Amino acid sequence: MKTLVIHDNTGYVLSTISGEPSPREPIGVPFLWVDIPEGKRIKITDGIGVDVYVTPHKVILEDIPPTETELLGIRVKQQEDALFELAELLSEVIG
Repeated sequence: MKTLVIHDNTGYVLSTISGEPSPREPIGVPFLWVDIPEGKRIKITDGIGVDVYVTPHKVILEDIPPTETELLGIRVKQQEDALFELAELLSEVIG
């Protein structure tokens, strides 16, 4: 889905809008239409989220960090794998 990113001349993000119906483009204010890929978000540092030093201007994207639930799922999977390996070793020793 397209997202309208309204920013100033320094790259400071004033607003992001998406949805249907598509938002109206501002007049007299810099803006970008961007597709933000799944798993990404606009990286905003001190309000700056648009790289205005390149032409055309580009939003600065970053990976969305995993949620606490996702991190716990990864740890459970790692522990299951370790337990499975331990069970295999134990079955080889016991024979």
